[in-house]
Amino acid sequence: MAVLSTCHNNGVPGRCNDEVSATKPTANKSTWAARNPGWPVMQPRQPLSAVEKEHRSAHAASRQISAAQRKDRDVLLNEAIRSLADEFEAKVQVLATTHNVTHEKVKKLLGGHKYYRNPHGTQLANAIIHDKAHEVNEGRARGEKLSLEQIRDLARVDPKYQDMTQEEKDELLRALTEFRALKNSSVRATNSAAARDAQSTLEHIFKILDGLALRTGIYVCLFATRGHVYDSSQPFWYGTDNIMDFWEDVMDLEPDEIVRKMEQWACMHGKSKRASCMQRMCARILNSGLRTCVVAKKKIRINFINFEVAIKARYGIDLLGWPEGVPFQSPRAITNAEHLRTLRDALKAGTCRWAYMSRQQCVQYQDQLKERRSAGELVGKPRKKRSDAGRKRRRTALGKGLKSAATIDSSSGENSSEDDI
Repeated sequence: MAVLSTCHNNGVPGRCNDEVSATKPTANKSTWAARNPGWPVMQPRQPLSAVEKEHRSAHAASRQISAAQRKDRDVLLNEAIRSLADEFEAKVQVLATTHNVTHEKVKKLLGGHKYYRNPHGTQLANAIIHDKAHEVNEGRARGEKLSLEQIRDLARVDPKYQDMTQEEKDELLRALTEFRALKNSSVRATNSAAARDAQSTLEHIFKILDGLALRTGIYVCLFATRGHVYDSSQPFWYGTDNIMDFWEDVMDLEPDEIVRKMEQWACMHGKSKRASCMQRMCARILNSGLRTCVVAKKKIRINFINFEVAIKARYGIDLLGWPEGVPFQSPRAITNAEHLRTLRDALKAGTCRWAYMSRQQCVQYQDQLKERRSAGELVGKPRKKRSDAGRKRRRTALGKGLKSAATIDSSSGENSSEDDI
C-alpha cells in the first residue's frame, strides 16, 4: 500500500490540545481558522512556564519509579502465569486421555466464553466524569489540573451523582454530546496544527483501509490535498493492492500527476464556500440520491415544479427533512448563502434524505391528490401546450432528414411528464 507525498510539511510533528474556544480569529486570512470566522477554534497549547516545567519533571521522575516497580511486578506475574499454564496443560492431557477425546476439544470446552460489546452511544459514566472535570479543573493552570484517576475518585464519592433523576441524567448526557460535537466541528487555530491533524487522521484511515482490503479484498484509492496556498498539509495518495495501476493503464494518468492537479484546482478554484459551489454540491447530492432510488432511469433529475406528481406520486418516493425556512426549489435557484449552507449541511448529515413510501402511504397520497383535484385545486404546473398542437407533422430521424411519409398527431406528446428539470 503506497503513500506518497509530493510536497514538504512545514509543521513540526507533535500534538495539540483539544480545548475548544469560541474566539473569532482576526482578519488575517493566512490560516484555516481565519478563513472560517464563524466556527469555534481549537486553541493551541501555550509554552510551559517554569513552574509547569518543574511539575512535569517531578511527574516524569515519579513515573520512572512507578514503571520500575510495575516491571518487577510484571516479572513475578509472568512467572506465576507460566507455572499455572504448565499445570493446566498437564491436567488437560489427563482429561483427554481419560475420556478418549482430543487435546484440542478439551481446551476448546474449557476456553469457551462470551464477548459482550458495549454500545457506542454516550455513556452516563463518561458524562459524569466530563461534568466533574469541568467543575474541578475550571480556572486551573496547566500542570495543576487533576488527572483522570483523581476526577474519577471525586465523582465516585460526590453525593450529587448518587441518586439522580432521569432529567438530570439526560442533561449530563446532552452536555457531553454537545461538547463532543463542538470539538469535532471546531477548526484548528494554526496551519501546523491543521497539518498534524490531517496527517494523523489520514494515517489512521490508511490502517483501517489496509485491514478492510485484507479482510474483504476490496480495492480503494484515496487522494487528499490542502485547500489553500497558505496551508502546510501534505498532498497524499493511497491505494490498496495494485489499484493505482488502473489510473496508469486505463486513465493514462500518474498518481503524482493527479494529486498535483488536484492541489492546483483546490488552491485556485476549490472554494466550497461560494454560493455556486454549494448550489452544485446540493444538486449533485439530491440527484445522486434520486437516481439511487429510481434505478430504472439513470438520467433522472428532480422536478421541483411538479414534484408532487412527477416524483412523489409517480415513483413512490419522498424527500424527508427539508430544512425549515429554505424554499423548496432547485438549489440552483436559491441565492441566499445561509439557506444554501443550511441545505448543504442537512444533506451531508443525512437529516434531509430520500425515502421510499410504503404501499399504504402511496394509496393515501393518491387519494389526497384526487381530493385536491376534485376541490378544483391545480396540482402541479401543467406542461406548456405545443404551438402546432392539433396539426399533423412528419416524423423525422435526427440529423438524417425525412425517414418516411408517416405522420403523427402533434397533440400526442402534450401530457408527457417532465422529470428532468
